Amino acid sequence: MVFDRYEEAYQAVVEYMRFYNERRIHSSILDLPLHEFYKKAQTEALIIKEIRV
Repeated sequence: MVFDRYEEAYQAVVEYMRFYNERRIHSSILDLPLHEFYKKAQTEALIIKEIRV
């Protein structure tokens, strides 16, 4: 992406962070978005998949 102003770049990063944390599912944490996994983990004992690299 090419931005004309710092504010445009900043807004693009903020939007991506919101997507990554609130909407994008993560297969290693029960196919949930990060914020849903965090809320669920506060009230339940969750078992997540082990990932080996």
